[in-house]
Amino acid sequence: MKVILRKTEYYDLEYIYSLQKKCFRESEWWYRSLIQQYLDNGLVIQLKNSTELIGVLLQGQITPCDKKLNFDTNAEYKSDVFEPTNDTGKVFNPYQEYYGIVMICIHPEYRGKGLAQKLIEKHFEMNNNKILCLNTRRTNINAYQLYKKMGYEQIAFIKNKYFLPIEDSIFMIKLN
Repeated sequence: MKVILRKTEYYDLEYIYSLQKKCFRESEWWYRSLIQQYLDNGLVIQLKNSTELIGVLLQGQITPCDKKLNFDTNAEYKSDVFEPTNDTGKVFNPYQEYYGIVMICIHPEYRGKGLAQKLIEKHFEMNNNKILCLNTRRTNINAYQLYKKMGYEQIAFIKNKYFLPIEDSIFMIKLN
């Protein structure tokens, strides 16, 4: 299998939109307008001699948590609660913006071939000397194991970060 790894172009929008629909649950699909915001710095893998995209990595600013909101004096906002899992997480500011992976997906037929690793390696190369971060669903064991292998460190759980189904996020960083 011959592939091309390249930066995203504006014309990739529909292909990325279609690919993420093959990779994620309907409740996790991104709007085209949201994908479009990340096209300046994204990466794609396409099959050589084809227009088909089989992998995408979108990168940009990430704020781990929204500040806790109080809708009234008796109720506390219950999602996006940052729970450190180690000393690094205890000193990490969850309300500050960091740079990292906002979306990564590989077409289901091409998983297990090292393509996600290639995207992440290129992401590291493009962002040398930065603290990089990402979120993954707590149940996404395959992604978690890949991120650990690539040098990310789990520093916190973010309560109820995901919806449909409601689930915690694992927040991870990579120090370069």
